[in-house]
Amino acid sequence: MDKHTRLIAISAVQYASGFRMDLAKIGTFCRDNNILFCVDAIQSLGALQFDVQTIHADFVMADGHKWMLAPEGLAVFYCKAERREQLELKQYGWHNVENLYDFDAKNWTVASDARRFECGSPNMLSIHALSASLSLLADVGMQTVEEKVLENTRYLTGLLKQIPDIKILSSTNHSRRSGIITFCHQQVKTSALFHHLLEQGVICAQRGGGVRFSPHFYTERENLERAVECVKAQSRRGIQKT
Repeated sequence: MDKHTRLIAISAVQYASGFRMDLAKIGTFCRDNNILFCVDAIQSLGALQFDVQTIHADFVMADGHKWMLAPEGLAVFYCKAERREQLELKQYGWHNVENLYDFDAKNWTVASDARRFECGSPNMLSIHALSASLSLLADVGMQTVEEKVLENTRYLTGLLKQIPDIKILSSTNHSRRSGIITFCHQQVKTSALFHHLLEQGVICAQRGGGVRFSPHFYTERENLERAVECVKAQSRRGIQKT
């Protein structure tokens, strides 16, 4: 970053390690230095509490299919009101004009509100699905959701640390933890461990040089314990790295 920097774009939570950024600190720095602040929140929204005002974000976006529990194909986008006209539109359609139902208009202007970014017909099926999933999260309460998500990763970390040769790749600093815990086994090939877990019905991903677990707030402890037992089983088989 230097005096020419106009925008800082960052992930709220790093997708592979789960490292959680101090968005308020970065956002304050951007505000004080007249730098636009753009946040990719796909690994945060729906798992952790999030306030665009507190972090001084100019732009925030996230797809709904991860922690927000919605289908693929629908994303959310936030743009600070005073920044709307700074974004150059590349697509136009009936839905992002000011008077969208005046189909006979000879002249038209772009909508003044955030609808200016929605040029085509809305994805109504996904919108209703996202509305239902967000209602669930709202009913539970995001403070409760975050507490349960962080408790799950804390509990998983403790169980995994008991396995010899397991290395935790995610940060264990409380302020940097998220809903993601990534680990590797120093004597077992990551690909072998990953495929073994899939075969045992454990939903996980191979990311950042390790295996990524990302349990949501509703994941029961017995399922976390079963996943760790599967890791132990593969560890005992002792498939050596090549």
